Amino acid sequence: MDKWLTHNNFAKVLALVFSIMLWAMVHLDSGTPVDSTTLAQSRYIDNVKIEVTGFDEDKYVLYDLDPSTVRMEVKGKRIDLTTNFSDYKARLNLENLGPGTFTLPLTHELPPGVQLVSMEPSIVKVTIEAKETRTIPVTIVTKGEPADGLVLGTPIVAGSGTVDVTLPASEAQELSKVEGTVDVTGLKESVKGKSVKLTAYDKQGIPMENAKISPSSVDVDIPINKLYKNVPIEIRKTGQLPSGYILTDIEVDVEGVVLYGTKEALEGISSYPLTVDLSRYNGSNETKYVVDLTPPEGFEKIEPSSATITLHVMPGGQKQLDEIPITLKNVGSMYDVKWIRPTEPNLSLNVIGASAVLDALQPENIQLTADLAHLGAGTHTVPIEIHLPEGVALADPNISLSVDVELTEKGSPTSGVPVEQPNPSDGTQSPSGNGSSHGSPPHQEDGGNATEDETSGNGT
Repeated sequence: MDKWLTHNNFAKVLALVFSIMLWAMVHLDSGTPVDSTTLAQSRYIDNVKIEVTGFDEDKYVLYDLDPSTVRMEVKGKRIDLTTNFSDYKARLNLENLGPGTFTLPLTHELPPGVQLVSMEPSIVKVTIEAKETRTIPVTIVTKGEPADGLVLGTPIVAGSGTVDVTLPASEAQELSKVEGTVDVTGLKESVKGKSVKLTAYDKQGIPMENAKISPSSVDVDIPINKLYKNVPIEIRKTGQLPSGYILTDIEVDVEGVVLYGTKEALEGISSYPLTVDLSRYNGSNETKYVVDLTPPEGFEKIEPSSATITLHVMPGGQKQLDEIPITLKNVGSMYDVKWIRPTEPNLSLNVIGASAVLDALQPENIQLTADLAHLGAGTHTVPIEIHLPEGVALADPNISLSVDVELTEKGSPTSGVPVEQPNPSDGTQSPSGNGSSHGSPPHQEDGGNATEDETSGNGT
């Protein structure tokens, strides 16, 4: 043992062991950690949105930017690789580019101390198209119904009633309308200034998603009214003009009126009677006066509330027209007709009118008709309906005309007994107006079959 301790080699080995132990104590047992923040690391950043810069959205529309995000692989110290993904940016610069299709590189922006390893994709293909703006009128549609007893008026759009619609040029020609919808269900009164959102539609009625509407909404007034009905004016005349004057026309400044009332009342009226008083003629060719219009019984309101009437009057002359044909209406096919009074199917009448009108007036311009509907065999007195041209009147407005005819079944002999002629002394006027009659062919409608002897008056 002593020899080993004094041996030189043993001393060297022992010194080496102590040296190793001292090194281990210093380096392994000191407790100092390794700083991992100083070591470089890599990381993947997904779904980084591509930011478009330098693009004029007022003039152009961008298509085909797909995908709209990229995946980045980056590296750097852990302290620099932040978890705030908004610090990682991918950009597409479209400055100074017009319409067309382009393949362009992407640029990036990273946090300080971070480097880009790769980016997928690194280039993108895009299409740029010009925009087109059109001015379109706004259409307002309604859904639902107002409360009972009320009716919806026409919605009124504030302002000009138009909007500007901007679309890609390729879609602009498909634009059909700009429409807003208003729900009027249960409304009991008018609505003022309701804001209505607008939608653009193509010719197939499909909303156009790329349309930009300016303004995107409009203010609309929604009138709610009571039930109403438009009816024409029916002119009725009263009074008389001075002798020697003729009414050539009646002019009213409104053609119809609007009546407000219940549903039942509105269903029962088809015209509004307007009485024109001829006695208000003041001596001029045109006499104007105003009349108040009042609602008929059962109605609440009338619009307008007044009307202006103009009487067109001229000095008139008198003319006798002879051989005015009488037309028989609704002659049954089973009967023959014989004229009793007058013996020929024509009459004479005295008429008045403006000189120029009377000069051109002919017998065929006046219609005289007798209706034989529902008459059977036998002798009948039938009133005559008189239809005069505009500007012509009867000299005697109170005249009443009639004819006597005999109906016999076809093939049966006629009685040959004339009706007793009225005595002028009893104040009764003859059917012709002056007691005269003239031979001319009869005028029949709807199956008249008078024989030659009957139409000529033979056999009376």
